[in-house]
Amino acid sequence: MIFFSDDELDRLLLEDVPYFDMTTRLAKFGSQIARIQFYTKNPTVISGTEEIMRFFSKFNISPTLVTLSGEFIERNVKFLEAEGLAKHLHTIWRVSSNLLEYASGIATTTRLMVEKARRINPDIIITATRKTIPYTRKIAAKAVLVGGGNINRLSLSENIVLFNNHYKFFGGLKGLVNKIEQMKIEAAGRPVTVEVNNAHEALLLSKSPVDVIQIEGILPEDIKKLTEEIRINNPSIKIGAAGGINFENIEAYASTGVDIIITSFPNHCKPAEFRVEIDPVTE
Repeated sequence: MIFFSDDELDRLLLEDVPYFDMTTRLAKFGSQIARIQFYTKNPTVISGTEEIMRFFSKFNISPTLVTLSGEFIERNVKFLEAEGLAKHLHTIWRVSSNLLEYASGIATTTRLMVEKARRINPDIIITATRKTIPYTRKIAAKAVLVGGGNINRLSLSENIVLFNNHYKFFGGLKGLVNKIEQMKIEAAGRPVTVEVNNAHEALLLSKSPVDVIQIEGILPEDIKKLTEEIRINNPSIKIGAAGGINFENIEAYASTGVDIIITSFPNHCKPAEFRVEIDPVTE
């Protein structure tokens, strides 16, 4: 599971509470104990509750019901509950619901896309890109993982992916092909992926020692035929499809015979919707 440092979580809190909560200060809740409850509005894959537990601990809030990330919860079901000082619950209410709704929306969308694709091809891998909203990559990455997806690459520091903007400096794709073997040696076992934008480039690359061909922006019906030709040239090569793949067309891409689907769609989907209630504890 992806780890969040205390500093990262504190920055989320400080964005919403840079000094103090003016509303609760003036409301003068004092030592009143309260209970906070989170309910789903729609069927949802939950993500982010572990981080919310750490928010709670910073304010001496005690959880009484916790649903771990990755659990699927039906609509109108309580999945998180805690008790603490009313002023503290109101202070962390919005930052908690923001994180949970954003992360759970990604997790739910990922789960639905994986299920749709694997009904067509049970072995296909769905990977999310690093095209995320700035400063949210860890939240999005964790949500994709708990939703059953994979991460294409979290940063430039892992894996080797070469685009046209790279290989134009080698004199084009033919120039790159001559360098792939040496790249693989220096990569120390990491796979080398090259993105192509047409059938000619894909077939040229299929005769090279590249590990993964990433086909960008080609229609599913054309990818299916191209995949068959690539496998004739190199049966062991992995093939990925990318470019505009979303919830509506993922089944078509899954039927092409590719091994991997690369998509940014979960990172920018609609957040989940939760109902949050904060009530006094009188007993």
